[in-house]
Amino acid sequence: MNNTARRVSLTGAFAALTVVLGITHLGMIPLGPTASVTILQIPVILIVLLSGLPEGLFVGAAFGIMSLVLAAMSPSGVLDPFFVNPLCSVLPRMLLAVAAWGVWKLLNLIPKMPKIVSAGVTGFVATLLHTVMVIGSLYVFQPGVKDAMGGMGFGGLMAVLLPQACLEAAASTIVCAAVIGALVIVKGKKSKLSEESTEE
Repeated sequence: MNNTARRVSLTGAFAALTVVLGITHLGMIPLGPTASVTILQIPVILIVLLSGLPEGLFVGAAFGIMSLVLAAMSPSGVLDPFFVNPLCSVLPRMLLAVAAWGVWKLLNLIPKMPKIVSAGVTGFVATLLHTVMVIGSLYVFQPGVKDAMGGMGFGGLMAVLLPQACLEAAASTIVCAAVIGALVIVKGKKSKLSEESTEE
């Protein structure tokens, strides 16, 4: 399989995974009766690390469109109706891909920075930025959010969501570091086998 075909198939697989995780709610890990941790941002970050920004934008758009459809068809929370606006559901998820790409590129400029560390840090930072962008878009594009939250402003809501956001960031860190670490090991073994074959 050539590189282009690999990237297309990988992008399709990650987009499909995101939709399935969202529709089945398997992408939401419950922590109690009122709180849950989402892992839906992870496929977006991973495809950026594995393929690049265009692929990340596509998977991010799939994530956002799925959020919009679910908010319109089966709202379950106070904020869900506001996500019918694509500026609050689709735009932040595409910007997540941009954020992940930017952090990944910057970290790779650091000499001798291990890929596994760069991947973990990218997962953590991009996930936190995703939370900020989603909540920020609600306050920017949906004036009614403040009233829906009982007068709570952006800073107050971010403070409330910070523990959950940190747990989501930790999950992203572990998964991204594990996937990239595994790929590094596999590539290392292939390179070693190739060298041994050449020597023979």
